[in-house]
Amino acid sequence: MSTSFSINAGTFTLKYNKQTTKNVILNDNTNYLIPIYQRPYSWTETQIRKFINDIFVSFWGYEQEKDAEPMFIGTMQLSELKKDNSQHIIDGQQRITTFLILIKVLKTRFPNSQELKNISFNWLSTEVNNGEQQLNLQELISQTDFGIIDDNSLNKYILNGQLISNLVENHIEKDIFNIDKFVNHLFSNVYFVVIETKASLSKTLQIFDAINTTGLDLNAGDIFKIRMYEYLNKNGENKQAFNDISALYEKIDFKNKSFKSEIANIQSILNIYQFYLIGKYNLPNVLYSYGTTTFFDRLFETIFNINKWEHFSNALKHNNLELNLSEIDTIIDLRYEWEEKWRNNSYSNVENGGLLHLWWWSRYGRYWVLSFLLLNNLKDDTDKYKKLAVFTKQLTKLYLIFSILYQKSINEIKGSFNNHLIKLIVNNSYEEVLKHINDKIQQHYDWKKEKLTHIISGNILYSAKVKNILCRLSALLEENINSTIPTDIKSLKENLFWKPLDIEHIQSFNDEDLSKRDIIKEKWGENLNSLGNLVALEQGINRSINNNESKKMNGYENSKLKIVNSKLTEQYVDWDFDKCVERKKYEVEKLINYLMEKQ
Repeated sequence: MSTSFSINAGTFTLKYNKQTTKNVILNDNTNYLIPIYQRPYSWTETQIRKFINDIFVSFWGYEQEKDAEPMFIGTMQLSELKKDNSQHIIDGQQRITTFLILIKVLKTRFPNSQELKNISFNWLSTEVNNGEQQLNLQELISQTDFGIIDDNSLNKYILNGQLISNLVENHIEKDIFNIDKFVNHLFSNVYFVVIETKASLSKTLQIFDAINTTGLDLNAGDIFKIRMYEYLNKNGENKQAFNDISALYEKIDFKNKSFKSEIANIQSILNIYQFYLIGKYNLPNVLYSYGTTTFFDRLFETIFNINKWEHFSNALKHNNLELNLSEIDTIIDLRYEWEEKWRNNSYSNVENGGLLHLWWWSRYGRYWVLSFLLLNNLKDDTDKYKKLAVFTKQLTKLYLIFSILYQKSINEIKGSFNNHLIKLIVNNSYEEVLKHINDKIQQHYDWKKEKLTHIISGNILYSAKVKNILCRLSALLEENINSTIPTDIKSLKENLFWKPLDIEHIQSFNDEDLSKRDIIKEKWGENLNSLGNLVALEQGINRSINNNESKKMNGYENSKLKIVNSKLTEQYVDWDFDKCVERKKYEVEKLINYLMEKQ
């Protein structure tokens, strides 16, 4: 692909230019094309009102007494002029389209205008939305009366034409308004800076980004669509490629509508694809830390020879990296398939439903996307969701262990371990993936077990994250974790993770008997804030107890959590320091045996 480019800029008017007759938009030769990758015409009423008001102010001033003044309308960016005298509108389609609508409205309203007599409307066309936008534009051009519009019309061109017609009516005074003088002003006194670029799409976008201080109108998803189109279209005019890309965006929109909420967007899908590409092509590990937009921007710029980004250029020399729409399509399907099963509680069991929430709560929640990489690896395996459940269980255990051992996520896990794990998920067998996880759990087993036991046996209120993980995991393990009944899974999610929970002090930290407070704190010490004396409890029940010991048993009995309504109601009878120590021993052993279970 050629890397050469050129830029030409000039001051243009619509039809009459005092500086040079060449620099006019309506030159009877050039046909302007809005290319397939652009957005539909979409200016709102606010933008239309400002546009029309600015034009009339420049024509006769605020008091309608001054001479017409020049008006600067902004920049347009065009591709180079092609042999068929067509130019692509890179930026400025909303303004130039609105000018066409205004001229059409004026010609319809003032059919005897000499300035408008020979004006045609075939100088602008659009490829957007597979020809649908062109049909709407043609309907606008064929309109003969902007006072009679179908109230149910969805044609943005015609709706804005009617609005412009009404605004023109409000601005003019029939006795003094001279249509030819106004049109002449429109054609000669409204200025554009037109920038013509000869470059690839990606280079054109880079040029535009540099010269436009307001930034690109296109969002990150649009830019990926354009650059992917150029990538797939590098060998010729293959407009079907853009339709194929658009189909992925449409699939996401359709599936979100079916769920009646935004489950995913192109950015979140590309985030999964980013991890997939890094793993598949053994790209540098540092790229995992890149934001998705930055990752794909630099990847495309390196592919198109716009910039040679170090971590991409070195890798691309030695890897036959290929971007594939079918891979993205599969990720989309798996993402929404998983969502449906998750919402319907139709895979796995109570244990897995709780563990996934704890994964999100751990210090490594960002790596939840690994679930979809695994599903992609197992996409043809009929047991893929059973295997996903085992993967989730073991990886969540590992992440919880390190979330408890360390105050922050550590490089050992988020770096070398996860980087290697991703490559295994993408390229290797399921068994190798599990072995990597289990080996990490067992590594330095005795040290981990001893340190975990020490932390879990002590004061766990030092960290809100640790406190919540331990108390909720403890509660989860008292439920019927092997149940696959959807209502059981849903109830667990609701009661332990969706509804507000407090971490209850069984023996109140500040006893209601003021005379006992200091004695209790001195005797119990850190055990007041230990697993022996703490339990997850519904916020409503905890607040209703309000430090009143006589209300506790009744509150515990009304809890929907088995660790409370079954286990704690037995333990709470004659609750004292010795029972707290006994309960702590039970809880610590339960959690250590679960987290450090040898496979």
